[in-house]
This record gives sequence, structure tokens and C-alpha cells, in this order.
Amino acid sequence: MKALLLIGYCLMCLNLSAQQLMFEAFGDWNKTSYNKSDFVNKSIYMGYGARLAFGADHVQIGGEYRGNLSDPTFLFGNGNWSFEESFVGGFIRTKLSRYPAMRFGLVLRGGLGVYNTTAILDSDGQIFKKDYKSILGFNGGIGFSAPIYKYSRTMLEIGYIFNYAPRPELTITEGRLPVPAHNGISHLISAGLSHNFVFGERAKKYEHARQNWKYRKGWRG
Repeated sequence: MKALLLIGYCLMCLNLSAQQLMFEAFGDWNKTSYNKSDFVNKSIYMGYGARLAFGADHVQIGGEYRGNLSDPTFLFGNGNWSFEESFVGGFIRTKLSRYPAMRFGLVLRGGLGVYNTTAILDSDGQIFKKDYKSILGFNGGIGFSAPIYKYSRTMLEIGYIFNYAPRPELTITEGRLPVPAHNGISHLISAGLSHNFVFGERAKKYEHARQNWKYRKGWRG
């Protein structure tokens, strides 16, 4: 909780002198890599989410929400475990580009937040659910961002993200096999669209670069 309050404070400070605001909506493809033999078979599932960030032109701090469209599922005996999960947290990102809000560039990202997880037991035709306590975890990744057309501020963003959230042993219902403690590691590939707004003196430099490109193409206003 203290970490999330610190992130919120940093967001307010950056907002006072923000040069760029970015909003992104995305979908993702996930693959589990849990560290217990019970989950040796990797499970693939889909998700969705959104990010909002602001700050300097090359570095922004923001908030993120991510949820499952489908859930990772693991067979055992005469039933299966599955995990319904959402993530709420903050992140810091940087884009390596001369004009990050309208040109191609490499994106680096790191995040910290709360993974809200529900374990679901389907056994002998009966379904039982139990929530974990909110779990603090982290993520980090790398990807790229490219304008959907020349000098557009709407970007296609594609990237890889590593997620880590330690889950303790959990008894879903008495008399049934507990879910063993494990590291909730997943590998995520996301693809989405972001839109970028640039302010202040930096916006003037973006407009100058755009006008120069138009003149080189024969545009005379």
C-alpha cells in the first residue's frame, strides 16, 4: 500500500509539469510458468487492459488495469484448478526515440501493483471459489511503438511483459486438495493502440518537425 501511495504522489508531481499524456488500450496473450509440478503443463489464456501515463516527453509514470478474458487452468485427478485474476498498479516507461509521441521507438517498462486473484476448484462436478488476499507483485517488459501512419500520434504498441506474484497455499474448501504455494509467473505479449498528447514548448518542436516534413514532400500551405 505504501508503494502505491508513493506512485500516486509521483503522478501528482509529474502532472504539474507534464509535457506528454498517453492513453493505451490493449489485448494480451499470456502463458504461465508456475514453479510447481502441479502446474507443469503451461496454460495459455487471454486478457485485456488499459494504461494512462503522463510526464516528460521521454519518461512517463502512469497507472494500469489488466484483467482476464479467459483463465489459466490446470488438470489434476478428477478435477482442475483455475485462476481468475486482475492487476491494478503503477508503472514507469521510457521510449527511446527523438520524437516519442509520433515516431518509432523502443519502449522499456517496469511496474508494481496488486494482483487480485480468485482460485477456482472444479471437482466431481462441483465448483468452489476462494479469493487470495491482495498480492503485491511486479512486472517489467520491452517492446516497440510505431505510428499508424507518418507523424501520427496514434501508435501501435507491441511488447513482452514478465509478471511475478507469489501465491501462498490456499484451501478453497475443507476436505478438498489445497492449491499449493507457487510463484504466479506469467509471460505476456500485448498489442494495442495508444494516443499521445504533447504540451508546452515540446509541442512546438513537434509541430516544427511535422511542418519540415511536409515541406520536404512539396507542401506549401
